[in-house]
This record gives sequence, structure tokens and C-alpha cells, in this order.
Amino acid sequence: MEYDTNFMNKWPTKKLVDVCKVVKSGISPFGGEKEYIDTNSVQNFHIVRSQIIIYKKRPSRANMEAKVDDVLVAKMADTLKVYLATSEDETKRIFSTGFLVLRPKKDLIEPKYLFLYCSSNLFQNLKDYFAHGSTQKAINDDHLKKYFEIPTPPLKIQKRIVARIEELFEKIDKAKELRQKAQEQTAQIFQSALQEIFSKAEKKWKTEKLGNIVELHYGKGIPRKDRKVNGKYPIYGANGELGRTDKYFVEGKAIIIGRKGTAGAVNRVSGRFWPADVTYYVFGNKKIDIDFLFYTFKKINLSQLAMGIKPGINRNKVYELQIPLPPLSEQKKIVAYLDTLREKVEKLKQLQQKQLEELTELNQSILAKAFKGE
Repeated sequence: MEYDTNFMNKWPTKKLVDVCKVVKSGISPFGGEKEYIDTNSVQNFHIVRSQIIIYKKRPSRANMEAKVDDVLVAKMADTLKVYLATSEDETKRIFSTGFLVLRPKKDLIEPKYLFLYCSSNLFQNLKDYFAHGSTQKAINDDHLKKYFEIPTPPLKIQKRIVARIEELFEKIDKAKELRQKAQEQTAQIFQSALQEIFSKAEKKWKTEKLGNIVELHYGKGIPRKDRKVNGKYPIYGANGELGRTDKYFVEGKAIIIGRKGTAGAVNRVSGRFWPADVTYYVFGNKKIDIDFLFYTFKKINLSQLAMGIKPGINRNKVYELQIPLPPLSEQKKIVAYLDTLREKVEKLKQLQQKQLEELTELNQSILAKAFKGE
């Protein structure tokens, strides 16, 4: 991996340790309780959780203090955890030694400018490049002092850069919020269509108990010695798939229903498969098309039937369910429509997710241009 230093050409640069102090570990004794913040407690540049500690019984890593405007950066490679400390952090919180605590020299560096720089790929890629360790790769103080530099325009320019970045980020956040709402609305399209179609079917066609239409078969247990990852045939279970090349295969097009674990999960399978003991499996017949039955289960939401401390589904409860039963020809028309709609919805969701990812990448593009002086 090579690290690009061309970004330094526009503005004069200084060693990072010349514009901020690297705070050493160690805290002052305190009475009462404080909040402990580890690296997992920081997400999207905010503290999302904490652990209450007292001084004498605190975790060994709870050994860093931060003052207002300190910039905290997780030392580990491949993780973006950056936080700008507040006055509340100074009085109420203790941080993990998994953070670098950088205290800006305010006559040389604007705290928010330092925070944004540490949040950028320019800093994070260099951190990842120099991170090392056998169990967990992390940056150390020596590398920080030797290799890390930061573009340092005048303070007035730094503040203008921060203001412009914050303005653009606010617009991006609003756009992302709209995309996320669109995703939520898209996710409802198919479920709404499902509800509408089956509501009409219930009015138009007679209903019948599921127990009079199909039989739910129990899956079989897999001997421990045969639970192979790369078997010839798939095994379908509530918690995933395993490969197996032994006995008890079932042939055909079927539905697998989670009986324990992920109780109520419904999946379509086809060909030769092994139904695990935590599932039921069911075939179509002359009364009901297997794909129509699949959408019926999706509309019903079988997980609502799960009961017990370790939730499971009793098949007799499933048998009691009343479902509309159109003629097979009508069932196939409904399936064709729902399959087409489902495919379109999935494509739309993928497009929206791509747009959301592009907006997230735009943040880093803005930071890169800012620190290049563009």
C-alpha cells in the first residue's frame, strides 16, 4: 500500500505533534461515579452509550481524561471513531486508552479543523498504513510523532474551511435523511400490495383452514460429525445453511419455516435439500401453489405465533389459520404479479442504497478537497 502525500502541496504543513499535544494516559482520583467511554461507545462522531464506573473498580483501560475541544481518535486500524470533546466530557467522563487524545494548541490549530482532518481519509488511511500489532493493529505515539503532518493555513482560513464543510455536510445530511425516508417508504410498497391482494382474495374466495390444505413436516437432526461446511447439498435451517453429504434428503420445491431460533422465518427452496430439526417444511399440492403459499405466509407473518421462553412455533397453531383459497389458475396470476413487483422493489431498494452510499462518500470527497486547498 502506498500513501499519497500530494494533498500537502497547497498549504504549508506542520508535524501533527507541533500543533497539538498528545495527552498521556493517567487520571486523577475522583469520588462518586463517572461515565466510561470505550471506542465502541462512539459511532458517527457521537457518544451513543456509556458504562458507569467508580474510581477504585474501573476497567483497566479507563485511564484517559479529555478536556473541552480535545480530539479523540481510536488507535485501531480500519475503524473511523473520532470525537470532539465537550465541557461535559471534561467533568463527567473517563475515556479508554484505545483513544489518542489530541489537545490542540489553539494559537496554531482550530479544534474543529483538527477534528475534521482526523475524520478524513487523509488521516485515517495513514493511520491504517502505520498501524501494527499481532492481535489488533493500532497506531502508536512514535509513528504519530514521526509521520503525521497536517496542512496548516492561517487560523482565519481554517475557520472558513470549517464553516464551509459544516454547511455542505448539513446539506448532505438532509439529502441522506430524505433517501432514508424513501427507503422506508419503498420497503412498505410490497407489504402494502400483499395486504391489499389478500384482503380482496378474502372477500372474493372462500377461506379454509391451513390444516385442511397442507401438512407441515418436521425437519431432522444433523449428526454432529456430519455438520460440514462444504457439503455437496444444502441444508436449510432457521439459523442458516450447512453442507452435508449423508442421508435424509428431500426433493422438490418447498417452503422452509423456522420452528425454533428464528421462529417464523419463511424461505423458498428447490431441488434436493436437508430440512434441519429446527424447521418445518411443506410442499404444494393440487389445492395450493407453493409460491402462493409462500406469499400467504409472508402476509400472515408467522413469527407472531412464536411462544415460550425460547420462542417456538407449534404447527397446530399454524393449522388453525384461515386463508383465502382461489383456484390454482388465479393463484398463479397472483404469484406472477407479486414476483414482478418484488423484483422491481428490490431493484429500487438497491438503487436507493447506492445513492445513500454515494452521499456518504461525498463527505470524504469534500474533506479531501478542503485539505488540498480546493
